[in-house]
Amino acid sequence: MNGAQQLVEAFKNLDATVPVAQFPLPLDGAESLRSLAGSISHQVRDYLLPRASRLDAPLLAVVGGSTGAGKSTLVNSLLRAQVTKPGVLRPTTKSPVLVCHPDDEAWFRSEHVLPDLVRTDTQLHDSRALHIVAFPDLPPGLALLDAPDIDSIDDANRSLARQLLLAADLWLFVTSAARYADAVPWGYLASAAERNIVVSVVVNRCPPGAITDVGSHLAQMLAERGLASAKLFAVPERALTPDGLLPMGDVSGIRQWLAHLAAASEARAQVAVQTLAGSVRSLDPQLSELIDGVARQDEALAELRAQSVANYRFAAEEVSKAASDGTMLRGEILSRWQDLVGTGEFMRSIEERIGMIRDRISGWFRGEPKAEAVQVAISDSLSAVLVEAGEGAAESTAVAWSRTRWGREIIAAEPSLARASEAFPEAAAEAIRAWQSDVLRLVEEEGRGKRRKARFLAIGTNVAGAALIIVVFAATGGLTTAEVGIAGGTSLLAQRLLEAVFGEDEVRRLAVEAQRLLRDRVDAVLANELTRFGTILDALAVDEQAPAKLAEAADRLRSAARAAFDDLTAPELS
Repeated sequence: MNGAQQLVEAFKNLDATVPVAQFPLPLDGAESLRSLAGSISHQVRDYLLPRASRLDAPLLAVVGGSTGAGKSTLVNSLLRAQVTKPGVLRPTTKSPVLVCHPDDEAWFRSEHVLPDLVRTDTQLHDSRALHIVAFPDLPPGLALLDAPDIDSIDDANRSLARQLLLAADLWLFVTSAARYADAVPWGYLASAAERNIVVSVVVNRCPPGAITDVGSHLAQMLAERGLASAKLFAVPERALTPDGLLPMGDVSGIRQWLAHLAAASEARAQVAVQTLAGSVRSLDPQLSELIDGVARQDEALAELRAQSVANYRFAAEEVSKAASDGTMLRGEILSRWQDLVGTGEFMRSIEERIGMIRDRISGWFRGEPKAEAVQVAISDSLSAVLVEAGEGAAESTAVAWSRTRWGREIIAAEPSLARASEAFPEAAAEAIRAWQSDVLRLVEEEGRGKRRKARFLAIGTNVAGAALIIVVFAATGGLTTAEVGIAGGTSLLAQRLLEAVFGEDEVRRLAVEAQRLLRDRVDAVLANELTRFGTILDALAVDEQAPAKLAEAADRLRSAARAAFDDLTAPELS
Protein backbone atom coordinates (compact mmCIF):
# COMPACT_ATOMS: atom_id res chain seq x y z
CA MET A 1 0.00 0.00 0.00
CA ASN A 2 1.56 3.30 -1.08
CA GLY A 3 1.49 6.52 0.95
CA ALA A 4 -1.60 7.95 -0.75
CA GLN A 5 -3.54 4.74 -0.15
CA GLN A 6 -2.45 4.71 3.50
CA LEU A 7 -3.72 8.28 3.84
CA VAL A 8 -7.09 7.37 2.35
CA GLU A 9 -7.42 4.43 4.75
CA ALA A 10 -6.40 6.65 7.69
CA PHE A 11 -9.13 9.13 6.75
CA LYS A 12 -11.70 6.32 6.53
CA ASN A 13 -10.61 5.09 9.96
CA LEU A 14 -10.83 8.62 11.37
CA ASP A 15 -14.31 9.08 9.91
CA ALA A 16 -15.43 5.87 11.63
CA THR A 17 -13.76 6.85 14.93
CA VAL A 18 -14.80 10.48 15.44
CA PRO A 19 -18.42 9.55 16.40
CA VAL A 20 -17.08 7.99 19.65
CA ALA A 21 -16.34 11.56 20.79
CA GLN A 22 -19.55 12.25 22.70
CA PHE A 23 -20.18 15.18 25.05
CA PRO A 24 -23.53 14.54 26.79
CA LEU A 25 -22.86 16.65 29.89
CA PRO A 26 -23.00 20.46 29.56
CA LEU A 27 -19.45 20.97 30.80
CA ASP A 28 -17.67 24.16 29.84
CA GLY A 29 -16.79 23.91 26.17
CA ALA A 30 -18.98 20.86 25.52
CA GLU A 31 -21.04 22.61 22.86
CA SER A 32 -17.88 23.77 21.12
CA LEU A 33 -16.48 20.23 21.22
CA ARG A 34 -19.67 18.80 19.74
CA SER A 35 -19.37 21.34 16.95
CA LEU A 36 -15.70 20.49 16.46
CA ALA A 37 -16.43 16.76 16.20
CA GLY A 38 -19.11 17.44 13.61
CA SER A 39 -16.80 19.79 11.74
CA ILE A 40 -14.03 17.17 11.59
CA SER A 41 -16.46 14.54 10.31
CA HIS A 42 -17.72 16.89 7.60
CA GLN A 43 -14.21 17.88 6.59
CA VAL A 44 -13.08 14.28 6.29
CA ARG A 45 -16.07 13.29 4.13
CA ASP A 46 -16.44 16.55 2.20
CA TYR A 47 -12.81 17.27 1.42
CA LEU A 48 -10.03 15.12 2.85
CA LEU A 49 -11.17 11.73 1.59
CA PRO A 50 -12.09 12.84 -1.94
CA ARG A 51 -8.97 14.98 -2.30
CA ALA A 52 -6.63 12.28 -0.98
CA SER A 53 -8.30 9.79 -3.31
CA ARG A 54 -7.79 12.05 -6.34
CA LEU A 55 -5.15 14.77 -6.21
CA ASP A 56 -5.89 15.53 -9.88
CA ALA A 57 -9.61 16.17 -9.28
CA PRO A 58 -10.93 19.67 -10.12
CA LEU A 59 -10.22 22.33 -7.51
CA LEU A 60 -13.08 23.78 -5.51
CA ALA A 61 -12.85 27.50 -4.84
CA VAL A 62 -15.39 28.56 -2.22
CA VAL A 63 -16.48 32.19 -2.36
CA GLY A 64 -17.31 33.14 1.24
CA GLY A 65 -17.65 36.22 3.35
CA SER A 66 -19.86 38.45 5.47
CA THR A 67 -23.46 39.44 4.96
CA GLY A 68 -23.84 41.97 2.17
CA ALA A 69 -20.23 41.67 0.99
CA GLY A 70 -21.38 41.02 -2.59
CA LYS A 71 -20.32 37.39 -3.02
CA SER A 72 -23.00 36.45 -5.54
CA THR A 73 -22.45 39.60 -7.56
CA LEU A 74 -18.73 38.86 -7.65
CA VAL A 75 -19.33 35.27 -8.85
CA ASN A 76 -21.66 36.47 -11.58
CA SER A 77 -19.20 39.18 -12.58
CA LEU A 78 -16.35 36.68 -12.84
CA LEU A 79 -18.49 34.47 -15.07
CA ARG A 80 -20.04 37.45 -16.92
CA ALA A 81 -23.48 35.90 -16.51
CA GLN A 82 -26.32 35.87 -13.97
CA VAL A 83 -25.71 32.39 -12.60
CA THR A 84 -26.41 32.85 -8.87
CA LYS A 85 -29.03 35.14 -7.40
CA PRO A 86 -27.83 37.79 -4.95
CA GLY A 87 -29.85 37.83 -1.73
CA VAL A 88 -32.23 40.73 -1.27
CA LEU A 89 -33.66 39.89 2.14
CA ARG A 90 -31.49 39.13 5.18
CA PRO A 91 -30.89 36.50 6.33
CA THR A 92 -30.73 34.96 2.88
CA THR A 93 -31.64 31.28 3.00
CA LYS A 94 -30.88 29.77 -0.36
CA SER A 95 -29.12 26.76 -1.72
CA PRO A 96 -25.40 27.28 -2.34
CA VAL A 97 -24.51 27.39 -6.03
CA LEU A 98 -21.58 25.41 -7.45
CA VAL A 99 -20.51 26.41 -10.96
CA CYS A 100 -18.21 24.09 -12.92
CA HIS A 101 -17.27 23.19 -16.46
CA PRO A 102 -19.44 20.44 -17.99
CA ASP A 103 -16.39 18.15 -18.08
CA ASP A 104 -16.16 18.39 -14.27
CA GLU A 105 -19.87 18.08 -13.56
CA ALA A 106 -19.80 14.32 -12.95
CA TRP A 107 -17.18 14.75 -10.20
CA PHE A 108 -19.18 17.36 -8.33
CA ARG A 109 -22.44 15.46 -8.72
CA SER A 110 -20.85 12.31 -7.30
CA GLU A 111 -20.99 11.33 -3.66
CA HIS A 112 -17.29 12.05 -3.31
CA VAL A 113 -17.76 15.79 -2.76
CA LEU A 114 -20.09 17.21 -0.08
CA PRO A 115 -22.01 13.91 0.20
CA ASP A 116 -24.48 15.25 2.78
CA LEU A 117 -25.90 17.88 0.41
CA VAL A 118 -28.73 17.06 -1.99
CA ARG A 119 -27.99 17.92 -5.62
CA THR A 120 -30.46 20.13 -7.45
CA ASP A 121 -30.69 21.79 -10.84
CA THR A 122 -32.37 24.92 -9.57
CA GLN A 123 -31.68 27.34 -6.76
CA LEU A 124 -33.94 26.63 -3.80
CA HIS A 125 -34.63 28.23 -0.43
CA ASP A 126 -32.93 25.28 1.24
CA SER A 127 -29.43 25.54 2.65
CA ARG A 128 -28.91 21.74 2.46
CA ALA A 129 -29.45 21.60 -1.32
CA LEU A 130 -26.49 22.13 -3.64
CA HIS A 131 -27.43 23.82 -6.90
CA ILE A 132 -24.98 22.65 -9.56
CA VAL A 133 -24.59 24.73 -12.71
CA ALA A 134 -22.58 23.41 -15.66
CA PHE A 135 -21.09 26.51 -17.29
CA PRO A 136 -19.08 26.01 -20.51
CA ASP A 137 -17.31 29.39 -20.27
CA LEU A 138 -15.65 28.43 -16.98
CA PRO A 139 -12.34 26.64 -17.68
CA PRO A 140 -12.23 22.96 -16.66
CA GLY A 141 -10.26 22.08 -13.56
CA LEU A 142 -11.75 24.74 -11.25
CA ALA A 143 -15.24 25.21 -9.76
CA LEU A 144 -16.66 28.24 -7.96
CA LEU A 145 -19.07 27.80 -5.06
CA ASP A 146 -21.17 30.71 -3.80
CA ALA A 147 -21.49 30.01 -0.06
CA PRO A 148 -23.89 31.39 2.59
CA ASP A 149 -22.91 34.31 4.83
CA ILE A 150 -20.41 33.39 7.55
CA ASP A 151 -22.11 35.82 9.97
CA SER A 152 -25.70 35.02 9.06
CA ILE A 153 -28.20 35.27 11.90
CA ASP A 154 -29.53 31.93 10.67
CA ASP A 155 -27.76 29.04 12.41
CA ALA A 156 -28.10 26.69 9.44
CA ASN A 157 -26.55 29.25 7.10
CA ARG A 158 -23.58 29.82 9.41
CA SER A 159 -23.06 26.09 9.89
CA LEU A 160 -23.14 25.41 6.16
CA ALA A 161 -20.78 28.31 5.45
CA ARG A 162 -18.22 26.79 7.78
CA GLN A 163 -18.72 23.33 6.31
CA LEU A 164 -18.20 24.60 2.76
CA LEU A 165 -15.09 26.57 3.65
CA LEU A 166 -13.61 23.42 5.21
CA ALA A 167 -14.38 21.57 1.98
CA ALA A 168 -12.51 24.11 -0.16
CA ASP A 169 -9.19 23.71 -1.92
CA LEU A 170 -8.89 27.49 -1.90
CA TRP A 171 -10.87 30.41 -0.53
CA LEU A 172 -12.01 33.49 -2.34
CA PHE A 173 -12.81 35.54 0.75
CA VAL A 174 -15.00 38.58 0.08
CA THR A 175 -15.23 41.53 2.44
CA SER A 176 -15.78 45.27 2.09
CA ALA A 177 -13.80 48.41 2.83
CA ALA A 178 -16.17 49.15 5.69
CA ARG A 179 -16.04 45.69 7.29
CA TYR A 180 -12.68 44.10 6.53
CA ALA A 181 -11.56 44.47 10.16
CA ASP A 182 -14.64 42.72 11.63
CA ALA A 183 -13.89 39.92 14.09
CA VAL A 184 -15.94 37.13 12.48
CA PRO A 185 -14.09 37.06 9.12
CA TRP A 186 -10.76 37.06 10.92
CA GLY A 187 -11.80 34.01 12.90
CA TYR A 188 -12.25 32.17 9.62
CA LEU A 189 -9.01 33.56 8.22
CA ALA A 190 -7.17 32.35 11.31
CA SER A 191 -8.52 28.88 10.53
CA ALA A 192 -7.21 29.27 6.99
CA ALA A 193 -3.76 30.11 8.37
CA GLU A 194 -3.85 26.98 10.56
CA ARG A 195 -4.66 24.84 7.53
CA ASN A 196 -2.16 26.67 5.28
CA ILE A 197 -4.95 26.92 2.74
CA VAL A 198 -4.54 29.01 -0.41
CA VAL A 199 -6.48 32.22 0.22
CA SER A 200 -7.43 35.18 -1.92
CA VAL A 201 -9.05 38.16 -0.18
CA VAL A 202 -11.27 40.47 -2.22
CA VAL A 203 -12.08 43.90 -0.77
CA ASN A 204 -15.31 44.80 -2.50
CA ARG A 205 -16.92 48.24 -2.74
CA CYS A 206 -13.69 50.03 -1.90
CA PRO A 207 -13.73 53.84 -2.42
CA PRO A 208 -11.27 54.50 -5.27
CA GLY A 209 -9.31 57.00 -3.22
CA ALA A 210 -8.90 54.54 -0.33
CA ILE A 211 -7.74 51.50 -2.27
CA THR A 212 -4.07 52.04 -1.49
CA ASP A 213 -4.59 52.71 2.22
CA VAL A 214 -7.09 49.87 2.69
CA GLY A 215 -4.93 47.47 0.70
CA SER A 216 -1.83 48.36 2.70
CA HIS A 217 -3.58 47.99 6.06
CA LEU A 218 -5.24 44.73 5.08
CA ALA A 219 -1.97 43.30 3.79
CA GLN A 220 -0.34 44.15 7.10
CA MET A 221 -3.17 42.45 9.03
CA LEU A 222 -2.88 39.35 6.86
CA ALA A 223 0.88 39.16 7.38
CA GLU A 224 0.53 39.55 11.15
CA ARG A 225 -1.88 36.59 11.18
CA GLY A 226 0.21 34.20 9.15
CA LEU A 227 -1.38 34.92 5.78
CA ALA A 228 1.33 36.99 4.13
CA SER A 229 1.08 34.86 0.98
CA ALA A 230 -2.65 35.51 0.52
CA LYS A 231 -3.57 37.14 -2.79
CA LEU A 232 -5.20 40.53 -2.25
CA PHE A 233 -7.62 42.16 -4.70
CA ALA A 234 -9.57 45.41 -4.43
CA VAL A 235 -12.80 46.10 -6.33
CA PRO A 236 -13.66 49.81 -6.55
CA GLU A 237 -17.05 51.05 -5.44
CA ARG A 238 -18.93 52.07 -8.55
CA ALA A 239 -22.24 51.48 -10.34
CA LEU A 240 -22.94 48.03 -11.74
CA THR A 241 -23.32 47.47 -15.47
CA PRO A 242 -26.88 47.36 -16.88
CA ASP A 243 -26.92 43.57 -16.54
CA GLY A 244 -26.07 43.84 -12.82
CA LEU A 245 -22.38 42.93 -13.05
CA LEU A 246 -19.19 44.60 -11.90
CA PRO A 247 -17.23 46.21 -14.74
CA MET A 248 -14.94 43.72 -16.45
CA GLY A 249 -11.83 45.75 -15.66
CA ASP A 250 -12.59 45.65 -11.93
CA VAL A 251 -12.50 41.84 -11.76
CA SER A 252 -9.97 41.09 -14.50
CA GLY A 253 -7.15 40.44 -12.01
CA ILE A 254 -9.22 37.85 -10.14
CA ARG A 255 -10.27 36.22 -13.42
CA GLN A 256 -6.67 35.94 -14.57
CA TRP A 257 -5.53 34.40 -11.30
CA LEU A 258 -8.31 31.80 -11.40
CA ALA A 259 -7.72 31.10 -15.08
CA HIS A 260 -4.04 30.44 -14.36
CA LEU A 261 -4.96 27.90 -11.70
CA ALA A 262 -7.48 26.21 -13.96
CA ALA A 263 -5.14 26.03 -16.93
CA ALA A 264 -1.94 24.89 -15.19
CA SER A 265 -2.15 21.35 -13.92
CA GLU A 266 1.03 21.87 -11.90
CA ALA A 267 -0.45 24.91 -10.18
CA ARG A 268 -3.62 22.98 -9.40
CA ALA A 269 -1.58 20.15 -7.93
CA GLN A 270 0.38 22.61 -5.79
CA VAL A 271 -2.86 24.07 -4.42
CA ALA A 272 -4.30 20.61 -3.75
CA VAL A 273 -1.18 19.34 -1.97
CA GLN A 274 -0.72 22.54 0.06
CA THR A 275 -4.28 22.60 1.33
CA LEU A 276 -4.45 18.85 1.92
CA ALA A 277 -1.18 18.82 3.87
CA GLY A 278 -2.18 21.85 5.92
CA SER A 279 -5.58 20.37 6.68
CA VAL A 280 -4.00 17.14 7.91
CA ARG A 281 -1.62 19.05 10.19
CA SER A 282 -4.47 21.13 11.60
CA LEU A 283 -6.34 17.98 12.62
CA ASP A 284 -3.73 16.95 15.17
CA PRO A 285 -4.47 19.64 17.80
CA GLN A 286 -8.19 19.32 17.08
CA LEU A 287 -8.12 15.60 17.82
CA SER A 288 -6.13 16.26 21.00
CA GLU A 289 -8.86 18.69 22.02
CA LEU A 290 -11.52 16.03 21.44
CA ILE A 291 -9.52 13.47 23.44
CA ASP A 292 -9.18 15.84 26.40
CA GLY A 293 -12.86 16.75 26.18
CA VAL A 294 -14.03 13.13 26.19
CA ALA A 295 -11.76 12.41 29.16
CA ARG A 296 -13.32 15.33 31.06
CA GLN A 297 -16.79 13.99 30.30
CA ASP A 298 -15.78 10.57 31.59
CA GLU A 299 -14.29 12.10 34.73
CA ALA A 300 -17.43 14.17 35.39
CA LEU A 301 -19.67 11.14 34.96
CA ALA A 302 -17.38 9.07 37.19
CA GLU A 303 -17.58 11.76 39.87
CA LEU A 304 -21.39 11.76 39.76
CA ARG A 305 -21.40 7.97 39.96
CA ALA A 306 -18.93 7.97 42.85
CA GLN A 307 -21.09 10.46 44.77
CA SER A 308 -24.20 8.32 44.39
CA VAL A 309 -22.34 5.12 45.31
CA ALA A 310 -20.77 6.77 48.36
CA ASN A 311 -24.13 8.02 49.66
CA TYR A 312 -25.79 4.63 49.31
CA ARG A 313 -22.78 2.92 50.86
CA PHE A 314 -23.06 5.34 53.77
CA ALA A 315 -26.78 4.49 54.04
CA ALA A 316 -25.95 0.79 54.26
CA GLU A 317 -23.35 1.51 56.94
CA GLU A 318 -25.90 3.52 58.92
CA VAL A 319 -28.33 0.61 58.89
CA SER A 320 -25.58 -1.80 59.87
CA LYS A 321 -24.54 0.51 62.69
CA ALA A 322 -28.11 0.89 63.96
CA ALA A 323 -28.48 -2.90 63.87
CA SER A 324 -25.37 -3.55 65.93
CA ASP A 325 -24.82 -0.67 68.38
CA GLY A 326 -27.82 -1.24 70.62
CA THR A 327 -29.97 1.38 68.92
CA MET A 328 -32.64 -1.20 68.05
CA LEU A 329 -32.97 -2.36 71.70
CA ARG A 330 -35.38 0.44 72.42
CA GLY A 331 -39.07 1.04 72.29
CA GLU A 332 -41.30 -1.54 70.67
CA ILE A 333 -38.67 -4.25 70.19
CA LEU A 334 -37.54 -4.10 73.82
CA SER A 335 -41.11 -4.00 75.07
CA ARG A 336 -42.20 -7.00 73.03
CA TRP A 337 -39.11 -9.00 74.04
CA GLN A 338 -39.78 -8.31 77.71
CA ASP A 339 -43.38 -9.41 77.22
CA LEU A 340 -42.03 -12.66 75.86
CA VAL A 341 -39.31 -13.52 78.38
CA GLY A 342 -40.30 -11.51 81.44
CA THR A 343 -37.88 -9.58 83.69
CA GLY A 344 -37.01 -9.30 87.35
CA GLU A 345 -36.82 -12.61 89.14
CA PHE A 346 -36.00 -14.63 86.07
CA MET A 347 -33.16 -12.30 85.05
CA ARG A 348 -31.74 -12.31 88.63
CA SER A 349 -31.77 -16.08 88.88
CA ILE A 350 -30.66 -16.89 85.31
CA GLU A 351 -27.13 -17.91 86.39
CA GLU A 352 -28.44 -20.30 89.04
CA ARG A 353 -31.20 -21.82 86.98
CA ILE A 354 -29.49 -22.22 83.60
CA GLY A 355 -29.69 -26.01 84.02
CA MET A 356 -33.45 -25.76 84.54
CA ILE A 357 -34.00 -23.37 81.62
CA ARG A 358 -35.87 -25.93 79.61
CA ASP A 359 -38.70 -25.95 82.15
CA ARG A 360 -39.11 -22.19 81.89
CA ILE A 361 -38.78 -21.94 78.14
CA SER A 362 -41.41 -24.60 77.59
CA GLY A 363 -43.77 -21.90 78.80
CA TRP A 364 -42.36 -19.55 76.16
CA PHE A 365 -43.08 -22.08 73.50
CA ARG A 366 -46.69 -22.01 74.56
CA GLY A 367 -46.47 -18.20 74.10
CA GLU A 368 -45.63 -18.28 70.38
CA PRO A 369 -47.93 -15.29 69.61
CA LYS A 370 -45.63 -13.18 71.80
CA ALA A 371 -42.62 -14.39 69.79
CA GLU A 372 -44.39 -13.37 66.60
CA ALA A 373 -45.04 -9.94 68.13
CA VAL A 374 -41.31 -9.58 68.71
CA GLN A 375 -40.65 -10.43 65.07
CA VAL A 376 -43.24 -7.86 63.92
CA ALA A 377 -41.67 -5.19 66.11
CA ILE A 378 -38.23 -6.04 64.71
CA SER A 379 -39.55 -5.88 61.14
CA ASP A 380 -41.33 -2.55 61.62
CA SER A 381 -38.48 -0.86 63.48
CA LEU A 382 -35.62 -2.05 61.28
CA SER A 383 -37.61 -1.36 58.11
CA ALA A 384 -38.15 2.22 59.29
CA VAL A 385 -34.40 2.62 59.81
CA LEU A 386 -33.73 1.25 56.32
CA VAL A 387 -36.35 3.51 54.69
CA GLU A 388 -34.92 6.55 56.45
CA ALA A 389 -31.43 5.62 55.27
CA GLY A 390 -32.65 5.19 51.68
CA GLU A 391 -34.44 8.54 51.74
CA GLY A 392 -31.31 10.17 53.10
CA ALA A 393 -29.14 8.61 50.39
CA ALA A 394 -31.44 9.86 47.61
CA GLU A 395 -31.57 13.36 49.06
CA SER A 396 -27.81 13.51 49.69
CA THR A 397 -27.06 12.35 46.16
CA ALA A 398 -29.39 14.96 44.66
CA VAL A 399 -27.72 17.66 46.74
CA ALA A 400 -24.24 16.49 45.75
CA TRP A 401 -25.14 16.36 42.05
CA SER A 402 -26.73 19.80 42.21
CA ARG A 403 -23.40 21.36 43.11
CA THR A 404 -22.48 21.20 39.41
CA ARG A 405 -24.42 22.63 36.49
CA TRP A 406 -24.57 19.28 34.70
CA GLY A 407 -25.70 17.43 37.81
CA ARG A 408 -28.27 20.13 38.46
CA GLU A 409 -29.70 19.65 34.98
CA ILE A 410 -30.08 15.91 35.56
CA ILE A 411 -31.93 16.46 38.85
CA ALA A 412 -34.10 19.15 37.25
CA ALA A 413 -35.04 16.71 34.50
CA GLU A 414 -35.63 13.85 36.99
CA PRO A 415 -36.78 15.49 40.27
CA SER A 416 -37.95 12.12 41.64
CA LEU A 417 -34.28 11.22 42.15
CA ALA A 418 -34.21 13.50 45.19
CA ARG A 419 -36.36 11.04 47.12
CA ALA A 420 -36.62 7.29 47.42
CA SER A 421 -38.71 5.49 44.84
CA GLU A 422 -42.37 4.84 45.56
CA ALA A 423 -41.67 1.12 45.76
CA PHE A 424 -38.79 1.47 48.22
CA PRO A 425 -40.71 1.33 51.56
CA GLU A 426 -42.31 -1.98 50.60
CA ALA A 427 -39.01 -3.27 49.18
CA ALA A 428 -37.28 -2.32 52.43
CA ALA A 429 -39.93 -4.09 54.52
CA GLU A 430 -39.65 -7.16 52.31
CA ALA A 431 -35.85 -7.15 52.67
CA ILE A 432 -36.10 -7.11 56.48
CA ARG A 433 -38.75 -9.84 56.47
CA ALA A 434 -36.52 -11.88 54.19
CA TRP A 435 -33.63 -11.40 56.61
CA GLN A 436 -35.77 -12.57 59.50
CA SER A 437 -36.58 -15.69 57.46
CA ASP A 438 -32.85 -16.11 56.87
CA VAL A 439 -32.26 -16.00 60.64
CA LEU A 440 -35.04 -18.52 61.28
CA ARG A 441 -33.52 -20.91 58.72
CA LEU A 442 -30.13 -20.37 60.30
CA VAL A 443 -31.21 -21.38 63.80
CA GLU A 444 -33.39 -24.18 62.50
CA GLU A 445 -30.49 -25.72 60.57
CA GLU A 446 -28.25 -25.35 63.61
CA GLY A 447 -30.86 -27.03 65.85
CA ARG A 448 -31.15 -30.18 63.78
CA GLY A 449 -28.30 -31.98 65.57
CA LYS A 450 -29.42 -34.86 67.82
CA ARG A 451 -27.75 -33.47 70.87
CA ARG A 452 -29.43 -30.11 70.51
CA LYS A 453 -32.79 -31.19 69.20
CA ALA A 454 -34.54 -31.48 72.56
CA ARG A 455 -33.37 -28.10 73.78
CA PHE A 456 -34.19 -26.48 70.47
CA LEU A 457 -37.68 -27.98 70.38
CA ALA A 458 -38.23 -26.68 73.89
CA ILE A 459 -38.02 -23.07 72.76
CA GLY A 460 -39.10 -23.26 69.12
CA THR A 461 -37.72 -21.63 65.98
CA ASN A 462 -39.42 -18.25 66.42
CA VAL A 463 -38.11 -17.72 69.95
CA ALA A 464 -34.61 -18.83 69.00
CA GLY A 465 -34.67 -16.56 65.96
CA ALA A 466 -35.88 -13.59 67.98
CA ALA A 467 -33.20 -14.27 70.60
CA LEU A 468 -30.48 -14.39 67.92
CA ILE A 469 -31.65 -11.06 66.49
CA ILE A 470 -31.54 -9.56 69.98
CA VAL A 471 -27.94 -10.80 70.27
CA VAL A 472 -27.15 -9.19 66.90
CA PHE A 473 -28.56 -5.91 68.25
CA ALA A 474 -26.66 -6.47 71.51
CA ALA A 475 -23.97 -3.75 71.63
CA THR A 476 -24.84 -0.74 73.77
CA GLY A 477 -22.91 1.98 72.00
CA GLY A 478 -26.03 3.84 70.88
CA LEU A 479 -27.88 3.81 74.21
CA THR A 480 -28.19 6.29 77.04
CA THR A 481 -26.93 5.46 80.53
CA ALA A 482 -30.41 4.57 81.71
CA GLU A 483 -31.01 2.29 78.76
CA VAL A 484 -27.73 0.40 79.06
CA GLY A 485 -28.77 -1.65 82.05
CA ILE A 486 -32.09 -2.69 80.57
CA ALA A 487 -30.78 -3.50 77.12
CA GLY A 488 -27.65 -5.12 78.48
CA GLY A 489 -29.65 -7.46 80.64
CA THR A 490 -32.03 -8.17 77.79
CA SER A 491 -29.24 -9.11 75.38
CA LEU A 492 -27.48 -11.16 78.06
CA LEU A 493 -30.66 -13.16 78.64
CA ALA A 494 -30.98 -13.83 74.87
CA GLN A 495 -27.34 -14.89 74.67
CA ARG A 496 -27.58 -17.20 77.70
CA LEU A 497 -30.70 -18.75 76.25
CA LEU A 498 -29.02 -19.49 72.92
CA GLU A 499 -25.83 -20.71 74.60
CA ALA A 500 -27.91 -23.20 76.58
CA VAL A 501 -29.18 -24.57 73.26
CA PHE A 502 -26.21 -24.21 70.89
CA GLY A 503 -23.13 -23.46 72.97
CA GLU A 504 -21.09 -20.29 73.29
CA ASP A 505 -18.93 -20.63 70.16
CA GLU A 506 -21.88 -21.51 67.95
CA VAL A 507 -23.88 -18.52 69.19
CA ARG A 508 -20.98 -16.25 68.32
CA ARG A 509 -20.77 -17.80 64.85
CA LEU A 510 -24.53 -17.58 64.33
CA ALA A 511 -24.52 -13.87 65.30
CA VAL A 512 -21.72 -13.11 62.83
CA GLU A 513 -23.55 -14.97 60.07
CA ALA A 514 -26.83 -13.23 60.86
CA GLN A 515 -25.08 -9.86 60.65
CA ARG A 516 -23.63 -10.81 57.26
CA LEU A 517 -27.02 -11.89 55.97
CA LEU A 518 -28.51 -8.56 57.11
CA ARG A 519 -25.79 -6.63 55.31
CA ASP A 520 -26.45 -8.64 52.14
CA ARG A 521 -30.19 -7.92 52.26
CA VAL A 522 -29.69 -4.22 52.99
CA ASP A 523 -27.00 -3.88 50.33
CA ALA A 524 -29.25 -5.54 47.76
CA VAL A 525 -32.29 -3.33 48.34
CA LEU A 526 -30.18 -0.15 48.44
CA ALA A 527 -28.29 -1.24 45.33
CA ASN A 528 -31.61 -1.52 43.54
CA GLU A 529 -32.39 2.06 44.55
CA LEU A 530 -28.95 3.14 43.38
CA THR A 531 -29.70 1.77 39.90
CA ARG A 532 -32.05 4.74 39.35
CA PHE A 533 -28.99 6.98 39.33
CA GLY A 534 -26.84 4.46 37.51
CA THR A 535 -29.36 4.02 34.69
CA ILE A 536 -29.30 7.75 33.95
CA LEU A 537 -25.51 7.85 34.05
CA ASP A 538 -25.30 4.78 31.83
CA ALA A 539 -27.49 6.55 29.26
CA LEU A 540 -25.09 9.51 29.34
CA ALA A 541 -21.93 7.44 29.52
CA VAL A 542 -19.23 7.96 26.93
CA ASP A 543 -17.23 5.09 25.48
CA GLU A 544 -14.49 4.58 28.05
CA GLN A 545 -12.20 3.52 25.20
CA ALA A 546 -12.97 6.70 23.23
CA PRO A 547 -9.77 8.58 24.17
CA ALA A 548 -7.65 5.57 23.23
CA LYS A 549 -9.53 5.06 19.96
CA LEU A 550 -9.17 8.72 19.02
CA ALA A 551 -5.49 8.70 19.94
CA GLU A 552 -4.93 5.59 17.82
CA ALA A 553 -6.73 7.22 14.87
CA ALA A 554 -4.58 10.35 15.28
CA ASP A 555 -1.38 8.27 15.39
CA ARG A 556 -2.42 6.35 12.30
CA LEU A 557 -3.17 9.59 10.46
CA ARG A 558 0.20 11.08 11.39
CA SER A 559 2.00 7.97 10.18
CA ALA A 560 0.04 7.88 6.91
CA ALA A 561 0.61 11.59 6.34
CA ARG A 562 4.36 11.17 6.71
CA ALA A 563 4.31 8.39 4.15
CA ALA A 564 2.11 10.37 1.76
CA PHE A 565 3.90 13.72 1.94
CA ASP A 566 7.52 12.61 2.30
CA ASP A 567 8.24 13.35 -1.35
CA LEU A 568 5.80 16.24 -1.76
CA THR A 569 6.10 19.93 -0.98
CA ALA A 570 3.41 22.51 -0.47
CA PRO A 571 4.80 25.65 -2.09
CA GLU A 572 3.04 28.95 -1.74
CA LEU A 573 1.47 30.27 -4.92
CA SER A 574 3.04 33.35 -6.41
